[in-house]
Amino acid sequence: MAAIPVAAPAQTFMFETGDTLLAKCRNKAPEYALACTAYVVGAVDGIKKDVFIGRAQPNCWPAQLDAAKVRAIVIAYLNRYPDQRKAPASVLISVALNEQYSCQK
Repeated sequence: MAAIPVAAPAQTFMFETGDTLLAKCRNKAPEYALACTAYVVGAVDGIKKDVFIGRAQPNCWPAQLDAAKVRAIVIAYLNRYPDQRKAPASVLISVALNEQYSCQK
């Protein structure tokens, strides 16, 4: 299991936690499925942007990622580690992808 950073102070605002993202992703209504995928894709783009401009460490993710596959990786991670779901969803997306596409093979 990949380690997530120490939790941020309780007063830190975040739009999505692992819990709220997983609730959207599990909801069968099309608008929730779309919201789930859109959030995951947006977080991935943000992380890749941070790598590109040097604000984040490089990762070993594929150059092209399929939105449905990334969504499935994130959902599987959130299901596997319920104890981490209070953390920011964007952090958990990064951790899930780093676990899936580890640089150490």
